[in-house]
Amino acid sequence: MSRGFVYVLVSQNSDYIKIGGTAKPISDRLKAINGKAPYADFSPWAISDFLHVTNWRLVEGKLHKHFQKKQIRERKGAQNAPGPRELFDLRPLEARKRLRQTNPPLRVDRETTERVFKNRDVELFLYKLFELSGLFGSLDLQGAWTLSLLPSTVGGRWFTLNIGPHEVAFSTRKAGDKKFSHHLVLDRLILDYPDTIIWIGKHDGDVYEAPYRTARERAVSISFLEDFANAEKVFNLQGVRRALVAYWSEALADLRERNAKSAFARYHSYDAVSELLEYKRATEAARVHASRYSSRL
Repeated sequence: MSRGFVYVLVSQNSDYIKIGGTAKPISDRLKAINGKAPYADFSPWAISDFLHVTNWRLVEGKLHKHFQKKQIRERKGAQNAPGPRELFDLRPLEARKRLRQTNPPLRVDRETTERVFKNRDVELFLYKLFELSGLFGSLDLQGAWTLSLLPSTVGGRWFTLNIGPHEVAFSTRKAGDKKFSHHLVLDRLILDYPDTIIWIGKHDGDVYEAPYRTARERAVSISFLEDFANAEKVFNLQGVRRALVAYWSEALADLRERNAKSAFARYHSYDAVSELLEYKRATEAARVHASRYSSRL
């Protein structure tokens, strides 16, 4: 089988969407699309949705067949000129919904994602971490930053998040422990918020120099003990968002500039990221619905 990716791309410079597939890392394919005709004429393209599948040609083919009546046959302004065959005249939502109907057995690492996210508090914690740090805006850098679920490392880790060469977040629970130990790497400006430092201390945590040789100059680590249901409260503490974004955004910008790849790319769970993206959309839709309902009262 041809393991790879099936994706839906959107561009502010196109009235159409692109539905395609690739065996290459999705970041590499997106870069090629944005830099080479015919799709570069509509760039920049951005990821609207994607799935990591065991047979990308099969999944892509089914999507193209389903939407064949919406496929663009001719380019505007070019009489009888063939259009790029992967452009479709339909809403991204329609394409995403159909993509999400892909049979679960075709999704790579689906079982691991379901096993971990069966605990909804874990999914909520990771969603808030992605939302707060801006990782949802760096989907094209997957492989430079990596998310691993239940990595085969010592210490009972549930997930590990790397940006470049070292970890910036992970949570562990050893056998017999009631609470998880959570760790985040962020900018040292967190030290300017004493109430947050006190909160960390009250949760059996600490603030210390980041223990990575490759860490950036201002990196510090925080740790604390809590179950996932309450661990997400850390993101509401003063200074956490500022310190997180200050460190992570600079690290991501550096990776983008250097076109770097992570040594841990082969462990990256595209399926988990895809599920978090779907969780994000469901959360945003619920907020819109609640807002509209409130406006009617």
